[in-house]
Amino acid sequence: MTARVREAVRPAAAETVPPAARRRAVRLPGPAGAWSTAGLVVLAVVVWIAGSAASLWSEATLPKPGSVWTAFTAAVRTGQFWADCGSTVWEVGMAFAGGAVLGLVVGIVFWKAPTAGKIFEPYLVSFYAVPMVLFYPVMIVIVGINQWPVVILSTVMAFIPMALNTWVGLRGIRPVHLKLARSLGCGRRQTLLHIALPAAAPFLLAGLRLAGVYALIGAIAMEFTTASSGIGHRIRYLYESFDNATMVAYILVVFVISLALTSALALLERALLKGRSGS
Repeated sequence: MTARVREAVRPAAAETVPPAARRRAVRLPGPAGAWSTAGLVVLAVVVWIAGSAASLWSEATLPKPGSVWTAFTAAVRTGQFWADCGSTVWEVGMAFAGGAVLGLVVGIVFWKAPTAGKIFEPYLVSFYAVPMVLFYPVMIVIVGINQWPVVILSTVMAFIPMALNTWVGLRGIRPVHLKLARSLGCGRRQTLLHIALPAAAPFLLAGLRLAGVYALIGAIAMEFTTASSGIGHRIRYLYESFDNATMVAYILVVFVISLALTSALALLERALLKGRSGS
């Protein structure tokens, strides 16, 4: 692409999505939002400590923080804890990557072939509401009792919001900017990379965040059902063994993983959108 084409395309890409669509895009919480989240976590811990000290609930319902900490420190000294965490992180990573890439490709296909998008959109939305755990027995029959049923079903959960967000973002591009790109001699690949995807960035990044969240939810839910490894499997085992303190410790580990994942995606979104607005 020549320098003249780049300079003409860049401002067009920044204004491709209509103002109404930009307002509907998911906005990142600023520092105030981060402090609010930290405040809620601290408040929950204080209530937990105070309620346990005042015996507002029994130890069997919610163990004391000290008991949970002791159980956690004992768990991290075992190889089983790290094996479970590694299994879950691997499954979430595979599901997130697969769902994000597949969703991006399908969203672009729906944008290029609007008829196909209109045909399959109701099925995607309907499938979005179906609990994927229902298909776990089928996946076991197809691929066996291993980590792949968890990865496949979690990938499907991550794929749907990514595909829908990609399609909505690309569909909101103003036709005049696509015509401008063609008039400047941009090919299909250049139009996609320099006009369409940058313009749909708020929707793409919102889809990525949803894909990450649903990949984690799917992995933990599938592991809890019938998997033989992972944090979800360990939580179910501890629940059936009445080891409440260690079970709560594992639940808090899931919370930490979720917080780390969403924070990383939020930082990525902030950095990309900042670079997009400043370009």
